[in-house]
Amino acid sequence: MTCYSHSRLGTFQQCKYKYKLNYIDRIKTDLESIEAFMGKLVHETLEKLYKDLKFQKLNKQIKMAIKLIN
Repeated sequence: MTCYSHSRLGTFQQCKYKYKLNYIDRIKTDLESIEAFMGKLVHETLEKLYKDLKFQKLNKQIKMAIKLIN
């Protein structure tokens, strides 16, 4: 089953040939739009922040467990 995203539908609405090249023939260009670049950067940053916070919580729990053992 094909998954439709907002950008995929927008591409189809903008230019059916562009949609065919991108999603059916899977021909990609090397150029990345500023929106795609910024979106990817935001997602990578949020993922790193989430992982760092998760790691901090785990460290606190381990330190508390060690104090209880000693």
